[in-house]
Amino acid sequence: MIHIPLSDSEPVEYLTRRKFPQYPHVEALHDFPQFSSASSGDMSRENRKNVIKDIESYKSELRAKPPEELRALYRQEQEKERQERETKAERDEQQRFFNLPNAKADFTHWSKAAHWTLDEAVALSFGKAPEVVKWEHVKEFIHISRFAGKYGRVRDLTLRAKKWKQLYDPVLPGIFLAWARRMEVEVPSELVVQVEARGIVIADWKDMFDKLKEQYDEYRAAAETLFTANEEKIAELSQECDAMHLDARQRESRISGLEEAAWEFDPDSDTYPCELDIALLAWRTATNQRDSSKTAKEQIHEWLETYYRDLSKEAKERIAVVCNWEKGGGRRRRE
Repeated sequence: MIHIPLSDSEPVEYLTRRKFPQYPHVEALHDFPQFSSASSGDMSRENRKNVIKDIESYKSELRAKPPEELRALYRQEQEKERQERETKAERDEQQRFFNLPNAKADFTHWSKAAHWTLDEAVALSFGKAPEVVKWEHVKEFIHISRFAGKYGRVRDLTLRAKKWKQLYDPVLPGIFLAWARRMEVEVPSELVVQVEARGIVIADWKDMFDKLKEQYDEYRAAAETLFTANEEKIAELSQECDAMHLDARQRESRISGLEEAAWEFDPDSDTYPCELDIALLAWRTATNQRDSSKTAKEQIHEWLETYYRDLSKEAKERIAVVCNWEKGGGRRRRE
């Protein structure tokens, strides 16, 4: 910090104003007595003389002090004034609408909500009631309130995340809370507990889907390579079946068996992709045995519940998302 040298008069003037808040007003009346009757209020001429006398006495006392002592007193009073300003600012902050009792969020209610708007989510991240604490009102205090400043910065992050499809508006509670955790945005632990108590998984589904999709594409490419390598063998087998007068069902069975082998993974391998293996089985079964009365996702979930009941809920959801060929979403109408 750079210390700027003080003039001899600066500490004296500052300390005098601190001790006598009316000092500038009284000094003006002293310099311009013709305005005294209009500006002095209830202060009589005698009282004004006494105040001026006290002020001059105090200034003389200050000027008589050693320079270092005067500067120490000056800085001590500055610190006192700074603390007074902070106390007043904190008092004003606590009296603003977003810190009143009715601004506290009802986590029980909001944990049941199927979605939150981004503005609701930001308010909840501060433990505030979205129906009370709205950005249109908070922004009025952005330059004078610590809370409003922090609120504005978190809101800015959500808008940028929305731009790049990291968040949506409205957004699922689990997705927003996962994003907040990843961005180190503080969220009340009570809100997290309440949301998880509803069975909502707090996970960045987009990130998980992208990673699983990437893994799926890699193994699919490997499987297609195996298919290509086996094309000649499949052709030879077909010719052999024709030569031996095998019926169509036997030929189809043998070729199908060879194709299925190309999809198989070695469970003993260090790189065995368990979820991908199950996903391929689920997809193949669901596409070969389609039920027009059910969505693809429902069929896949039913198959997983039947043959892989012990899989975690999260694993089943990931597999269902990858295998779902109906990307449009929504439930098909029943005929």
